Amino acid sequence: MSCAFVGGLGNPLDVALIRDGIAARSASPLPTEAGLFLNYAGGAPVMVGLGVIVSIILWLRGQVRRAIAVVAIVFVGRMLVEGIKIAVHRARPALDPHPVITHSLSFPSAHAANSMIVFPLLALLFAPAARRTPWVVAGIAASLIIGASRSLIGVHWPSDVVAGWSFGAAWLLATWPLAQWLAPIKPQHDVVGGHHPAVGEI
Repeated sequence: MSCAFVGGLGNPLDVALIRDGIAARSASPLPTEAGLFLNYAGGAPVMVGLGVIVSIILWLRGQVRRAIAVVAIVFVGRMLVEGIKIAVHRARPALDPHPVITHSLSFPSAHAANSMIVFPLLALLFAPAARRTPWVVAGIAASLIIGASRSLIGVHWPSDVVAGWSFGAAWLLATWPLAQWLAPIKPQHDVVGGHHPAVGEI
């Protein structure tokens, strides 16, 4: 979490990358339009909403412990991000009038953290075991895109985004094994016509 101490207005790299985003938005409307879309796609209503929907689906399937685990991972992770924001108390970039109105503090990026928790988590929960890795990679890629857009539209210092990604990945890596222990994904075997490799079953 060294980004908490070396980032922001006093960091030349942070400032230079924010200015690059300003230049890109001045040259074309596309970066702004893409950034605004990703601002909503990676926002708390969508990320937390996905967590709630997944938990309801699991609950209705009778997987109560797994549903509770998903709620805990998503909601506690979100609350920890807000706690870090208060503790670090870093102001948002204000080098230009960026296109998004912000009310919270800057470090770390909640969009980056939440998406790094939720998207790979969905892949771990629902992707078949044989194809789980590429789906997790796709989830990570989606989070990287959302996080990068935060600096592009000037609402987060790049170090905020890196810290958000780092926290989200660390939180998921720490909590997923516990969730697996509490509510493991049971292997499913196809015994018709012989034995086949186990496939993850929700």
